[in-house]
Amino acid sequence: MNSIDRTPEELDAIFLTHEHSDHIGGVGPLVRKYSIPLYATHGTIQAGQKLGNVPVFNPIQSGEIIQLADLEIEPYATSHDAQESVAYAIRCQNRKLGHATDMGIVTQTVHEALKNSHVLLLESNHDVEMLDFGPYPWALKKRIKSDLGHLSNESCGDLLNAIKHEHLQRVVLMHLSQTNNHPKIAHITALQALGIYTPILSLASQDQPMELTEV
Repeated sequence: MNSIDRTPEELDAIFLTHEHSDHIGGVGPLVRKYSIPLYATHGTIQAGQKLGNVPVFNPIQSGEIIQLADLEIEPYATSHDAQESVAYAIRCQNRKLGHATDMGIVTQTVHEALKNSHVLLLESNHDVEMLDFGPYPWALKKRIKSDLGHLSNESCGDLLNAIKHEHLQRVVLMHLSQTNNHPKIAHITALQALGIYTPILSLASQDQPMELTEV
């Protein structure tokens, strides 16, 4: 937040996707210290034991739109090994941002939630061949490739190919594995999926935030 000149006091809310520790590890202390409203499904809260006491909890469910200032935030159900996990579609005035990470398969619900987005944040987690021949134990490989795991570069490309349109302005590839993927492979796969369309294509890093972008 310092790198984008923001402070925790400026946070209006925090929205969770699911209860895995790499997503909620620091959330509990943050919302308690600054009394920030937390939005999550009942399943996420019940499974997220590391959250601890949440001072302001707003339960959400897939398909139910939350109005927050000028934002319309719509959670939608995802296929992941978590309790009642969601991703989000966010609208502001005549702009739409579609978010899709931490899911093993792309369902019709995902397609409907993301269509006509001006910005897409898409999981491009792994290259299947790198995962197959990589150092992970077999059980973890099986979990990642399962319907409750993560999207491969190819699955991300198939999704992007299905929902691309002429008004798409920006695509950000997210959740890239440092062990089972390579940025160039993910980038080329997405470019091939986009075809004649030319939105700005970026790759998010695990260890540094991207610049603020106006849409």
